[in-house]
Amino acid sequence: MQHAWLMVPVVVGASQPLLWEMNLRVARRLGDMEAAVALHVVGAVVGLGWLAAGLRGPGLAQAARVPWWAWLAGAVGVTGMAAMNRAMPRTGVAAALALAVAAQLGAALLAERLGWTAAAQPVAPSRWLGAALLAVGAWLVSR
Repeated sequence: MQHAWLMVPVVVGASQPLLWEMNLRVARRLGDMEAAVALHVVGAVVGLGWLAAGLRGPGLAQAARVPWWAWLAGAVGVTGMAAMNRAMPRTGVAAALALAVAAQLGAALLAERLGWTAAAQPVAPSRWLGAALLAVGAWLVSR
């Protein structure tokens, strides 16, 4: 069953070009940061709908137990979306996503190696090789 969860990042990843085109359409009308904020508000409303429908976890009562720095994810997310809204029309969606994925993989391997993630795993040489090959692919796509 664990292998079935591998489809989640595949589906989310495959949706990214269309998702970013949707973001860019909003950004063209509202502005980069305005679009990022507006789309996060829409996401919050949808999330509240999912909560109302019964899709729940431990609950908001646990909010005080979240480390202060983890709350910065919202700031990083909205700022990153605004920055990508600015970058993508200049780089193209494929180049921007290729570079973002390569950077994510490199950072994830480093974080796993240093034990910064809850899912820390050994980083075998083959994983570093895969990241390097992905980086070369991102460079080729962005040329």
